[in-house]
Amino acid sequence: MEKRINLSLKHFTDDPWVHFEDKYHVNDIVKGRVTKLTDFGAFIEMEEGIEGLAHISEFSWVRKIQKPGEVLAIGDEVECMILGYDLQAGRVSLGLKQVTTNPWNDIDEKYPVGTRLSRKVVKITNAGAFINLEEGIDGFLHGDDLSWTKKVKRPGSELSVGQEVEVMVVGIDQENHNIRLGIKQLSEDPWQSFADTYKPGSLVEGEVSSITEFGIFVKVPGGIEGLIHKSNLPENREENPDEALKRYQVGDKIKAVVLELQPEKQKVAFSVRDYQKKVQRDELSRYMAAEESEDSKYTLGDFLKSKGTN
Repeated sequence: MEKRINLSLKHFTDDPWVHFEDKYHVNDIVKGRVTKLTDFGAFIEMEEGIEGLAHISEFSWVRKIQKPGEVLAIGDEVECMILGYDLQAGRVSLGLKQVTTNPWNDIDEKYPVGTRLSRKVVKITNAGAFINLEEGIDGFLHGDDLSWTKKVKRPGSELSVGQEVEVMVVGIDQENHNIRLGIKQLSEDPWQSFADTYKPGSLVEGEVSSITEFGIFVKVPGGIEGLIHKSNLPENREENPDEALKRYQVGDKIKAVVLELQPEKQKVAFSVRDYQKKVQRDELSRYMAAEESEDSKYTLGDFLKSKGTN
């Protein structure tokens, strides 16, 4: 019968895990050497006999890394932070990004609301476009924030990948890592300017921009478009709204009255019917004022004549 004796050199040295808690603590920053790369992360040797795993999600605060090999190679010396450990299982969780500053922590100081930037479009979606602010940090430009007056249905018709655009930071959500950008905010809101100048009842001149079965849209100063519903088109009571609608063509110049104004909703309604009423009222007022003026003049003349004869 063959007899064997198994020898092991490691039994002559202390198990490094026994003294782990004497040397290492959570949040400690340690140096190590990359020993193995996997699809989910990198194994890093902290000392002989002790390896930790840095999961790929702990590589960078901002970069979306697909494979560990994009940033690490076997043999690399790296700094990392101890995120946690399990002595019984002999496992250590490490983080690479934790030894660097998280740029989202002070993003509102770096890009405060109101900041103007020129940056490139990196991706276009049905809702808007992503604009790269710096490595790993994109802001989102929603289609609604492209123009104050133009309704953009397809952002791709206005923007292209690689195009450099000037934008303004209009909102920041640090917690959810979202930055909202706008182009229209670079200029004054014409809706508010219009509302400051024109009140309900004010006269306005514009041009027919489109015609629908329910009325006509009129473009007025500032590029504002408002609706004249067909019920507000007849110039007198006898005229049929549908017949009144047929009188107009795109490009026609038109005079109307501001009927209703909601700048916060970018809505304004005009009326031709009320314009005609206002014209008639103004003419009547001028006529009455002239009549009163004539009466006053004759009365005064008669008074002076009578005073002269006495």
